[in-house]
Amino acid sequence: MGILVRLFRLPIFRAFSQFGGLQGVIVMVFYQIGHFIFFKLRLPVIRQLCWAMYRLIELFFIRLIFDCEIPAQCHIGKGLHLPHGPKGIVINPYAKIGNNVTIFHYVTLGQNKQAKTAPIIEQDVIIGAGAKLLGNITIAKAAKIGANAVVLQNIPSGATAVGIPAQIKSNKIRT
Repeated sequence: MGILVRLFRLPIFRAFSQFGGLQGVIVMVFYQIGHFIFFKLRLPVIRQLCWAMYRLIELFFIRLIFDCEIPAQCHIGKGLHLPHGPKGIVINPYAKIGNNVTIFHYVTLGQNKQAKTAPIIEQDVIIGAGAKLLGNITIAKAAKIGANAVVLQNIPSGATAVGIPAQIKSNKIRT
């Protein structure tokens, strides 16, 4: 029994549970590679070749097989948790996601049509299944977004927002 406990404490098993299984791990590793190519790779010819390969793999593998869009251009903090894997998650390239954010399946973080602005999600936020966060909005620290909510306005720290369009139901931070 002790061997199994030690085995399941290995980082690879924590990654599997954090990202909802093998699909989530593959998608997040691929996101990290693309993020490195887009923001840190400085050799022009190699960068263009790597970016072209990344885009092809992203289109045919990540989007079609895993049914999600997590582009390399978005900024995702540490500790992202995808309890049900990446299924149906769509994140705009301009979105910013803070540390320790939980995103359930079929969530959309989209931009408004006029400006190239997308939601900013601060740390410790929980976004329920099927929620849509649209436009130039900020979801403050420790906020909760209910399942299938359509969020079109800023959500204050510690608040819970539910409904279509989302309305704030409580503004308490639990410790």
